[in-house]
Parts: sequence; C-alpha cells; structure tokens
Amino acid sequence: MGSDKKRATKETPEPAKKLKEGDQSGTSPSSSSSASDVPTMTSNTVAVPEMAAFCFDTLIAHYYKKMDKPTPSFSNDSYPLFVTWLTGPEENLRGCIGTFSSMNLHKAIKEYALTSALRDSRFNPISKSEIPDLTVNVSLLVDFEDGSNYLDWEVGTHGIKIEFPMAGGSRTATFLPEVAAERDWSHLTTISNLLRKAGYNGPISQGILDSIKLIRYRSEKVSMSYQKYLEKSASAAKVMNGDSH
Repeated sequence: MGSDKKRATKETPEPAKKLKEGDQSGTSPSSSSSASDVPTMTSNTVAVPEMAAFCFDTLIAHYYKKMDKPTPSFSNDSYPLFVTWLTGPEENLRGCIGTFSSMNLHKAIKEYALTSALRDSRFNPISKSEIPDLTVNVSLLVDFEDGSNYLDWEVGTHGIKIEFPMAGGSRTATFLPEVAAERDWSHLTTISNLLRKAGYNGPISQGILDSIKLIRYRSEKVSMSYQKYLEKSASAAKVMNGDSH
C-alpha cells in the first residue's frame, strides 16, 4: 500500500487457488482464462466492517486460546477475495493472499485471514506482539469483465488481472483497484510493473503488450485498525490487555 514493499453466481466453484498480492500482485503459471471463468458477481455492498473484525478475531484466537471462538455475523455468500494485513502508521504491507475462486465468505475470510498473516512467503509470520500495530483490509472482488486490450480499464476504478505467454506456459498477475491510483501510475506503468511482478524480465515490446489477455474487476473493500477493532470487541480487549491468557 504505502511503500514499495506493499502488496457469484451459485455455481460450484473450482478449488480455491491462493494468490499473493505482493505490491498487490499475485503470480502463478496458468492456463488461458477469461472473465467467464470467474464467478459473475455484481456489486451491491456486501462488504461490511464485521468482516474485517472477524479477521482480527481469527488471528487473535490463533494465539490466545481462551479468546472466544469467532462466529461470523455477516453474509455467507460466495465471492473471490483478498485479505491484506498492514502494519504501522504508514500501513506497510505485512501479508496479502487471496483467491479468484468463489468461496463462501465465512470459510474464506477465516482461511485467508490466517494464510495472509502466517503463510505469505515474502514475510515472517505475523507474531502476536505485532497485532496492536495492524490494520486489515478485506476486498471482495466483483464485476469481472474481459478487457478488449491491455489499456481497457480505468485507473482508480478497476483491479486488473493479466495473462500472457511465457516459455513453458503462461503467467498471470493482479493488482487490486487501489494500487495504480495510490502510486499515481499510468496505464502503461501499471501494466509494466505487473509484467515484472509476474516474472517477465525481457523488453516490454508492443508485441508483449498485445499478447496480454486482461480481465478487469472492481472490489468492495472494508478496512479496520486494531484500535477500532478493540472498540467493537470487549472479549478481545480483555484478552489483549492481559486479563486472560
């Protein structure tokens, strides 16, 4: 986010594939895909602050066994999503992993709250001593559309997922919608950075740009700091203040 280190329909989804959003990017070898391969979601304000609070519930319960077992109070509809942990006043990236497969939100947010906190290979696992410095973002991905070319998206509105051929197959990478706007990137700068994050180190020629298959999407994002979370959770405040262990 603030530094260069930062990163459905009711159909039965394919098994979820974990993607890292390093500098908000994820990379993986992939077969050809299009927006029709992603569950068709439309935005109608499903994301709510309770989702971010549930991420804190889940992480704290992982470390403090007497913490009340978290129970979701939000919709259990199916969405692709990313969970992002940030740290400090500058909100530097501390972990971010998500999936483009549609998953039920109760399971998905619990799973990715821990996966992004503890198993993002770019970082050491978040320790319990770091929890008071954290902010969490939950991004539900919606409104997937095929772009006509690598420029067919709007900075500050769309997230983008690109796929392009490389030796041995193809590569994919994604930026969430806020990335290009926060860094004041142009379309071409964004695409160039996304190609690099996907592992392409050659010259960025017009041929490479024209080979890109682009999917654009939007996100519903909720964010919560640890301080705001404690205001909502008396049981967590008791645990974190040392009244329970």
